[in-house]
Amino acid sequence: MGIDTEGLGVEVVDSDATTLVSTADKVIRVGGDRPFLVDLEPHSYHDSGLVRTLWMRQVAIDHRHNLPVLSVLILLHKRANSPDLSGSYTRELPDGRLTNRYDYRVVRLWQEDPEPYLNGGLAVVPLAPLTNVAEADLPALIDRMRQRIGPEPRRRMQKLWLTTYILMGFRYNVRVTRRLLREVLPMLAESKTYQQILRDGWRQGRREGHDEGRQEGLKEGEIIGERRVLIRQGTRKFGEPDAATVAAIDTILDPDRLVALGERIIDANVLTWADLLRDV
Repeated sequence: MGIDTEGLGVEVVDSDATTLVSTADKVIRVGGDRPFLVDLEPHSYHDSGLVRTLWMRQVAIDHRHNLPVLSVLILLHKRANSPDLSGSYTRELPDGRLTNRYDYRVVRLWQEDPEPYLNGGLAVVPLAPLTNVAEADLPALIDRMRQRIGPEPRRRMQKLWLTTYILMGFRYNVRVTRRLLREVLPMLAESKTYQQILRDGWRQGRREGHDEGRQEGLKEGEIIGERRVLIRQGTRKFGEPDAATVAAIDTILDPDRLVALGERIIDANVLTWADLLRDV
C-alpha cells in the first residue's frame, strides 16, 4: 500500500472515535520518532459522500489521539470506483480561499500486484484474490494462500479463511468461491459467522424472490451439516478420520448421498472408514 514502516514499531490500537462519528474500531499506530496512525477503510460500493465521511473520521481520530492520521481507502470492487476518489479533497470559500485540505491514499485492489499480499503480513493475505489476478490463475493463488495460512493455529486459520470467503463474495460468483475454497468449507462450517452468512443469503433470496440463490444457499448449508453428522457418527465407530478420509467426504456434494452413508455406518459389514467410502 506504499507505507514504509520498516524499523518502526507498529501496533493496533482502539480508535476511540465511535462516540463522535461512525468509524473503524481499530487503527494502526506506527511508532518511531514521529508516530502516526493509519486508518484502513475498505469499501465495496459507490458512495458519492464517501470522501467527506473519511475526512470527518480522520479529524475525529486525530482529535482523540493528537497524532497525524493517514487514511487508506481500500476499494474492493470496481463498482466502488469513481474519478472523484483522487486522493485529495479540498474545501474553499466562494472567493477561492482554501479552508481545508484532506489528503488520503486510494488502493484499487483490482490494479494491485498480488505478490505483496501473498508475501506480506497474514492480515492482508485474504485480500490477494481481489488483486490483479485472472480467474484462471485463482486455483494457484489459493494454493499459495493455503501454504501461508496452513501452519497457523486452527482458530486463526478459520478466521483468515472466513475473511477470504467474505471478501471473495464482493467479486466472484458464489459457485466459484465455494469451488475454490472447497477444502476449507468444513472448517468454516464450525463458524457461527459462516452459518449466519448462509442463513442471511437464504433469507435475502427469499425476500427478493431469487429462487436459484435461495436453493443454492440452502443446499450448501444442508451439505455441510450432513458432512458434520457423518464424520461425528463415523468417529464413534471407526475412530478419528485421517486427512484423506475427510478430503473424500468433502468431495460429496449430494446431501442424500451423505445421508445414505450415515445410514450405512450401522451395517455390520462396514468396519472402517475405507469400507464406508469404498464406492466414493
